[in-house]
Amino acid sequence: MNPYLESLRLTEISPDEEHWLDERLSELSVKEHFILNGLTVYAPPKSGMELVNLVQNIQDCGICYNVGNEEGLGAFVAREVEGISLEYMSFVDCDRMAEKYMELHPGVFSGGNYIEISEDGLWPYYDGTNLEQLKDEGWSVKLRLGSPYQPDGVWLRLPDYQDANDGKPDEMEITLRALEVKRIDECELYEAKCALPILGDLAEQYDSLADLVYDGQNLGFVLDERGQGMQNFMELYEAELEYEDCGTLAEALDIAESLNRYELVPVS
Repeated sequence: MNPYLESLRLTEISPDEEHWLDERLSELSVKEHFILNGLTVYAPPKSGMELVNLVQNIQDCGICYNVGNEEGLGAFVAREVEGISLEYMSFVDCDRMAEKYMELHPGVFSGGNYIEISEDGLWPYYDGTNLEQLKDEGWSVKLRLGSPYQPDGVWLRLPDYQDANDGKPDEMEITLRALEVKRIDECELYEAKCALPILGDLAEQYDSLADLVYDGQNLGFVLDERGQGMQNFMELYEAELEYEDCGTLAEALDIAESLNRYELVPVS
């Protein structure tokens, strides 16, 4: 059993739930771990069903990373969200800033981070019967990275949304800090997974880890945008990758730019 799962001492869990959780927990990124820790504080799980639901809610939540306490959250919001420069920080009421932020973004402090619960609260994705339908989605590439300071390695989940999310630290920065390095090229790649299995072994396709991360990031944006709302985007994209005998991530990004050359024709 996964050590994290075992530490929660759930009173009720089915074999299928345990298997599902073992697999999913083993690939949580550092950011996801922090969010799940906060969710278990916010709504302590007593059963496998409750924990599965918490895991499925991770992607609906946000994180203000390494803020410490309410005063630290206020300083974080002033600096990272409001863009207040350091020379004016002495004039900021950090406690009040935090109070207003928490009113708009309810959540919980956990492990020095502030975890924002989604506006709709926790969504009941799992009803006890639909476990096989619950997918780990919303990512393009996952990389297990190690460093001299963290030889066992941790997972990075792409894409990273720091630039699109008020500059708040996201997957990349949180992972690098966990590995105690400043740059991605200081890391060692242990394992790579792609949301599109047809693209093969990513580790063999890149000499530079930074290039792999860059392309993984761009694939994430392609999958997010879904052809700017194109109907049946994923079905068309996957069919085009197969038609072109695509076997690399770089080729898949090139093909994504030419989807308008193809049309999906239903076969009666």
